[in-house]
Amino acid sequence: MMPVLVKEIIESPEYVYQVKWDGVRMLAYLSAGRVTLVNKNGHLRTGQYPELQELAFLLQVPSAILDGELVVLKGGKPSFPSILKRDLSSASQAGRLMKLYPLHYMVFDIPFAGRDLRNLTLTERQSILEKNLVTNDWVHTVENFTSGHSLFSAIKAQDMEGIVIKRSASLYIGGKKHRDWLKVKNRRIQYCVVGGYTLRGTMINALLLGVYHQEDLLYVGKVGTGLKQEEWNMLTRELPRMSIPHSPFVNKPPTQGYYFVHPRLTVKIEFAEWTESLTLRSPVIAGFSNKPADDCTLE
Repeated sequence: MMPVLVKEIIESPEYVYQVKWDGVRMLAYLSAGRVTLVNKNGHLRTGQYPELQELAFLLQVPSAILDGELVVLKGGKPSFPSILKRDLSSASQAGRLMKLYPLHYMVFDIPFAGRDLRNLTLTERQSILEKNLVTNDWVHTVENFTSGHSLFSAIKAQDMEGIVIKRSASLYIGGKKHRDWLKVKNRRIQYCVVGGYTLRGTMINALLLGVYHQEDLLYVGKVGTGLKQEEWNMLTRELPRMSIPHSPFVNKPPTQGYYFVHPRLTVKIEFAEWTESLTLRSPVIAGFSNKPADDCTLE
């Protein structure tokens, strides 16, 4: 079941409010003492997360399906790039990566527990979840809050992703978006290095963005909104003087229509979220930055 993106928070005693954890959505199927993991696109991920086999010992029923979010925490906050490194790895790398990027499984629903629970209300399913899942240092049940605006203010203060709004009486309608579940997102900040640009005619109309991971500059997308016309005029005059013949990005080959520059200029970017291909969704230039290029890192 997927939430619908909305702009306004509904405040009502008919709803509960939860943190929107910035991770990888994962269904955990328990059967015959074994856990099988399936992501929201229906792809198997069992081999990438061997530690989740422990769920077989934490559930009080022999067969169940858990729904939740896998996250890696840095400084107490979810790091989407870190969980993506786990999710895009091979099973052979899992043992090494589980030590580098320890998981937390934020469980928020249980559509099956010895029987089909999808026609029960969210409140009833959460009660069953609390009775049947033993939590520990890395398996957690997601907390309900009674005020959406208060929770969203706290989320913004922590620069986290957003909140989910759920009708307490909602059934579990799998495989689709449904307005009984809503999400409100916080615009987020990432400092980026400009590694190139595109042109419309003779005018620069978009910047190619990168962030450093270790010593590599990773391409994370392009942005063409947020600046005034005089700022685009200035970039059109100045950026060609920084031209280089090859891409500075380790993961973006030269493409027709892309022009590359020495990665020195930095910008402050507002964006909605990281995509699963590690690019910025809906980026907007919030302004130029004095931050050194080397400090524009993948957090």
